[in-house]
Amino acid sequence: MAKRHDWEAVERDYRTGRFSLQQLSDRHGPSKSQISKKAAAEGWEKDLTGAVQQRTREKLSRPEASAPDVPESDIIEQASDENAAIVRGHRAALSRWRRIADRFADRLDQQLEAGEITVQLKSGELASIDLPLDYIAKAMGAGTQAFDRVIRLERQSYGLDQDDANDQEKTFEELMAEVAPDEPE
Repeated sequence: MAKRHDWEAVERDYRTGRFSLQQLSDRHGPSKSQISKKAAAEGWEKDLTGAVQQRTREKLSRPEASAPDVPESDIIEQASDENAAIVRGHRAALSRWRRIADRFADRLDQQLEAGEITVQLKSGELASIDLPLDYIAKAMGAGTQAFDRVIRLERQSYGLDQDDANDQEKTFEELMAEVAPDEPE
């Protein structure tokens, strides 16, 4: 027996431009190739991407903004609700990372003020040693790099750097890769 899929739901999500073929497959069941073939055969277009992005920006700047008067308003509303919730979650997480970066800077400041740190020796005993310069350099590098990433992501999340039109066309994953590239361990 052939498996039935809710192709209307697949098309709705496809048209929002929010999901990759793999995400659509995971979300609705049909394979990526099935979705791709059906989209091509029926002429599906990601024609709501701009409207969803615009409505998401409206929701993030004016939480109680009313729905636009377009035929696809229900699709746009649902997709923009999900987008806005995701961005609000990112903002909350970024706030947490900012607090962590601030605590890190405070701790490093305390260590610099004291001029020494406490380390655990192989014997298990604790000993105070002068603050090594390489430790300071590494800590400052890590701290400023983390803070720089938080700032970039906050500015992106709050739409403070929207002058670059190319950034609006990139996915969140692409933007994350730019500000937090995979580093070799």
